[in-house]
Amino acid sequence: MNRPTLLLALCLVPSLAPAQSQEGMGLDLTKEESPAASSPSSEDTPAAPPAEEAAPAVAATAEETPEPEPIAPLTDITQEDRVKSVQRKVYRKKGRFELTPLVSISVNDPFYSKVGASLRGAWYLADTLAIAGRASVMQVVPSDDVRTAKRTFNSKIYNSVPEWSAMGDLEWSPLYGKVAFLNSILHFDGYLLAGAGVVRTETSALPDRGLNPAADLGLGMRFVAKDYLAVNVALINTSYVDQPLGSSKGAIQNMMTLNAGISLFLPFSSTGRDAE
Repeated sequence: MNRPTLLLALCLVPSLAPAQSQEGMGLDLTKEESPAASSPSSEDTPAAPPAEEAAPAVAATAEETPEPEPIAPLTDITQEDRVKSVQRKVYRKKGRFELTPLVSISVNDPFYSKVGASLRGAWYLADTLAIAGRASVMQVVPSDDVRTAKRTFNSKIYNSVPEWSAMGDLEWSPLYGKVAFLNSILHFDGYLLAGAGVVRTETSALPDRGLNPAADLGLGMRFVAKDYLAVNVALINTSYVDQPLGSSKGAIQNMMTLNAGISLFLPFSSTGRDAE
């Protein structure tokens, strides 16, 4: 063997020895995970509670959470509502009798005031319809203007002197409502009346004279304090033909009176109180 070949062999022998050692005796740096290392150990991970211990916790949570209350149907709320948008009529008059004493004073005569008292009775065919009768007595009271006219101007004033009257009326009550008065609620109704009758005057006692035919027209309000008690206020105009004393001419006389009184209803109890 020549010298160059020997040197080449010596150089290759050391390089082959480390390669063999790496393949057979070297360390494997790629670490494979073992099944024990991949799963958590029993010491680090807490054990799951048994099914018997978990059930009470779920039951306790269910008890702490209140169940929602059921919503009442809309129909039940409507039935329990006691305030109605349109209420039934509380104050009933059908089949009842009304007796009313009244005081009256005329409001349209500047010279002679007529002051009187009346007694009125009415039978209600319906809540809004009644047949009424009214009897009145009157007293004529001259004013200061009459004395001044006679003394200063020597004037003669011919006036009718009514003594009493008897009238029959038909009443219609189209208005009904409520009003607040002194921290209380009063029921009221408004009515219209019209009728006919007779009026006796100072000249009715003369020969060929007698009672004077009359007609009346008016309106009024009735404020109910109790089932059987009401305050009645009315403005009534009574028209009749009369020939005053000392005059040769007859003329239509208009006696407009303001009337106020207390109405008493029989029977005492109303039949509509369940509507309040």
